[in-house]
Amino acid sequence: MKLLKTVFCIFLVFSLNACQPTQSATSKVDANDFASFWIWGDIQTAPYLVHAQELYILQGEIHYSKTKQTLTFTPQGVSILKLPHQKIWLVFRTHHLAWNEQNYQTILNRLEHWRNQGNQVQGIQIDFDSKTNSLKDYAIFLQKLRQKLPQQYRLSITGLLDWTNFKDQNTLTLFRQNIDELVIQTYQGTATIPNYPEYLKRISALRLPYKVGLVQHGTWFGNSTKQKDPYFKGYVVFLLRSKA
Repeated sequence: MKLLKTVFCIFLVFSLNACQPTQSATSKVDANDFASFWIWGDIQTAPYLVHAQELYILQGEIHYSKTKQTLTFTPQGVSILKLPHQKIWLVFRTHHLAWNEQNYQTILNRLEHWRNQGNQVQGIQIDFDSKTNSLKDYAIFLQKLRQKLPQQYRLSITGLLDWTNFKDQNTLTLFRQNIDELVIQTYQGTATIPNYPEYLKRISALRLPYKVGLVQHGTWFGNSTKQKDPYFKGYVVFLLRSKA
């Protein structure tokens, strides 16, 4: 009888523990645990940057100029550096898709300038917050951009969590044909979107190579993607200037 009581108590303890989230279920995003980073400004050198394998470096923004009555490029982020030991992606933010030839040429020139410094330039990343119902227009824009981009360069884009609800296969086919990766952002500003793992459960249905974008010091839910997901290619951490 005493043995049965002991067994029951042990079973009860395990049952209660199974219902509670473990201490390690969530934690803070520690840049030291990752190897790919977004560099959005003049961030001081840190140990995790020295050992970084891949850097996404902001170069500027394409926006509409009222004075010039056209889309124009404004340089942002850091200037051209010599970083021969890391894979480099050049990031360009845009608020419009009707690029002119000068916009395209500006990007191509930047690629060559970075490459001429001996850098391992992978390609460009476009940061454009397309509404989900406007993804077809975005896919057509990316198709044109891919045609203008020299073959040795790859094309990456950032993405919003709501895109995981998108199901139009014709548009998704355009994405598959023209981009090399989608980096889905799990944060807004400097804060983690609390329920992002729920969106990531649906991302494989897009059948696009993807990485998960995290914000430094944000909430880390552990590996909330499937380890065996063939489309999952890793993580990228957005570094904050206030906490290096």
